[in-house]
Amino acid sequence: MMELTKSKFKIPGFLKADPRLIGTWKSDKRRTFAEWCWKKNTSPRRKEALRSFFGKHEIIFTRSRLVSRLPHRKWEAAQRYCVLATDETTVAILQFGGLEIRNRHQYDELDLAMAKECMPQAQIMHMHFDKEHFWISIGNGRCREFYRKIRRRSSLRIAP
Repeated sequence: MMELTKSKFKIPGFLKADPRLIGTWKSDKRRTFAEWCWKKNTSPRRKEALRSFFGKHEIIFTRSRLVSRLPHRKWEAAQRYCVLATDETTVAILQFGGLEIRNRHQYDELDLAMAKECMPQAQIMHMHFDKEHFWISIGNGRCREFYRKIRRRSSLRIAP
């Protein structure tokens, strides 16, 4: 077996950020549930409980960081990412590094442990672009969550 040394093996440089990603994206509850694949015997109560989770999550992409927010719970966590591959309709990124949680002292230790478990050290996310949305597969891949880009109003005001 050949041992790879630094001089014989070169890690390819990763792309910088894909311009389609940069900005703030919000979970689109209406679009997500327009084509949701429900199990045959899912009760209306269970459907409503699941629907209540969607439509709140925001993802902010900068050139090197992904910030995950739940504004209604004042939750914010960040992780570094790099673009692995792109094509006309998709982007694959690698999230890596430690999960940085803002205001850790506000949360129960059990909640923090669950957050770290949900966000492992390295994770690949594959986003598919569809007009003004992107979507990711959820669970077993039969369902997708859609995100739409939020256009933030500028805080700068020009005097007349």
